[in-house]
Amino acid sequence: MNYFIVTGSSKGLGEATAKLLLKENHHLICIARSENKDLELAAKESGAEFTFLQEDLSKHERVTGIVQYLLSKIEKDDQAEGVYLINNAGMVDPIKPAGKADETSMTKAVHLNLLTPMLMTNEFIRLTEDWNCKKVIVNISSGAANRPIHGWNTYCTTKAGLDMFTKSVGLEQSQAPHPTTILSFSPGVMDTAMQGVIRSSDKENFLNVDTFKNYYDEGQLRNPATVAEKMLELILSRRVENGRIYDIKEFI
Repeated sequence: MNYFIVTGSSKGLGEATAKLLLKENHHLICIARSENKDLELAAKESGAEFTFLQEDLSKHERVTGIVQYLLSKIEKDDQAEGVYLINNAGMVDPIKPAGKADETSMTKAVHLNLLTPMLMTNEFIRLTEDWNCKKVIVNISSGAANRPIHGWNTYCTTKAGLDMFTKSVGLEQSQAPHPTTILSFSPGVMDTAMQGVIRSSDKENFLNVDTFKNYYDEGQLRNPATVAEKMLELILSRRVENGRIYDIKEFI
């Protein structure tokens, strides 16, 4: 059996990924701030193994303990074929130019978007170092990691940092006896709640807000289910290059 740990699973790409995994009867572990009744119902209907943890992962001091708890349960299954960690939880706020954002929201974003996946990856690799099964970590990236966007200085910085972390860990793991494969996956613009947050921004804080409104009005936002399907095909069925940054455009 394959085990999947998906963060930020109550909505957007995380929810879409979780629903697809339930259909394939994997053991799914979801971590999110809020419950998702649709996921719970889908798990009951499919008979799949399903675990839900209600946690705010921006509280980084809890992250290591969460990983330890989850992996201690998986370790007892000597029939585990693969263990997958999908670091999907993230936030685009604060959408404000430097000098206008508040300290609390910037700190929360850095913790959730960058520090939390770093800590989860670090503990995952430490605890599974000797596990002789397939081990994969997926960090959800963004096109914002590669270019500056007005008002998105915190988001751009955290995603760029996450990509570099992925590359560095991939280099390290390529030389490990029982390596974990780590990659970043950039999903592009999707029809999610995060896009709603973006479209509601003030133009003085985000000069490109009209562009994102047009994406929505013109039907240019991708369905999260389509993106989730391509991401899962990549990590389950294809040869993955350790430390590589993948983009949805390669698969659509």
